[in-house]
Amino acid sequence: MPALALGLIVAASPALSQPSGVAVRTALDPAGSAVVGQPISLYVDVLFPDVMPRPPRVSVADAPGTQVMRFESQGLTIRETIGQQSYVGQRFTFAVFPRRGGRLTVPAPQVTLLDPGGDVAGTTAGSPVGLDVTVPPGIDASGPVIASSRVSARQTWSPDEATRFETGGALVRAITREAADVPALGMPELSFAVPDGIRIYPDPPVSEDRVDRGSVTGHRTDKVTYVFERAGTFVLPALVLPWWDLRTKSAQAANLEGRSVTVTTPATPAASRAGFRIRSRTWLLASAGLAAILATVVIAAWYGAPGARQAWLAWRQRRAASEKSARRTLRRVARGGDAAATYRAFAEWKTRLSPSQIEWVSRNEALGTAAAQLERSLFGPGGEPWTPERGWRLAEAAWSVPNAHARVRRPCALPPLNPVGRS
Repeated sequence: MPALALGLIVAASPALSQPSGVAVRTALDPAGSAVVGQPISLYVDVLFPDVMPRPPRVSVADAPGTQVMRFESQGLTIRETIGQQSYVGQRFTFAVFPRRGGRLTVPAPQVTLLDPGGDVAGTTAGSPVGLDVTVPPGIDASGPVIASSRVSARQTWSPDEATRFETGGALVRAITREAADVPALGMPELSFAVPDGIRIYPDPPVSEDRVDRGSVTGHRTDKVTYVFERAGTFVLPALVLPWWDLRTKSAQAANLEGRSVTVTTPATPAASRAGFRIRSRTWLLASAGLAAILATVVIAAWYGAPGARQAWLAWRQRRAASEKSARRTLRRVARGGDAAATYRAFAEWKTRLSPSQIEWVSRNEALGTAAAQLERSLFGPGGEPWTPERGWRLAEAAWSVPNAHARVRRPCALPPLNPVGRS
């Protein structure tokens, strides 16, 4: 730490000669050298002579081969004396991730000075800092590399232990990674290879980074759905996630096992077909009899009972305006693969939800993910493709919403406590 402080003072010398008297100094920790992917702390101190009118705004741009992030919204207040002058200011901490080997330069920090009222009073800049980055043996630096003191990875399957499916079935694989001092954005994308006969649908990754006293723990979950399109035996490949251990200075890997599955075509035996024909004939006769009885009752009520027609029309209108009707419409439209029509049906259905259903929908992850994909396909830059399979997911998620049971308000037998007088 004394060496770091000395480096900061040396870096501050050019800044003290600025007309405004504001000193900006930068330093890296560790300084001088690092391995690819290693998290490095970049300290930016902004010092004001005697009084700091208002904390400044500081930014550091990315440069070729580097990724710069900041995890805290406020800086650390510092006070010190340089020469005979007392200074007060703030220290801002950034995380720098080198993404390739060789000599890299972190750009100069840009500082926006503010007056006591919060208006811009001027700008200044720090100094760029250099760094020598090495690529350890056994590490592929063609993509993002995780360099950390602790990395873990685990996976879950849903259904959990199923290995036999029918065509059209689906298997969900969720992989969760956690790394010390590495944010989720610094973790490489996962590549899922699948054989012919399987279609893959990845979900957007979920990041849940945790920051404790300036130290970040990255937490990222990737979820993918395998849909089996034809019969056969398939092997879903294992995944190997390499990383560099900063404590042991060695290459490590997290291994996630694959799974072998057997997909069959639903069979219809001859006996089953015969039984199905008998059951179909029985159901057809029963349905015809029930339809005849219902038609007789409707005709009698329509033409015989006073007011029956109006009651029947009112019932049909209530049914058409119900939440269940809108949900059935959404399910039918969504499965057609038309994004615009699905969005209109989805919006109409949400207007008919009860408060309890709205709360349930806000917590449902599957419905939220499908709705976000639908909005990106219509309004996102470039337009994310909307497919019938995604519509099917949205429809099934909406169909799982519990039905609402509206409470009927009963009239009170007592008069109001504070009746309003009539004038």
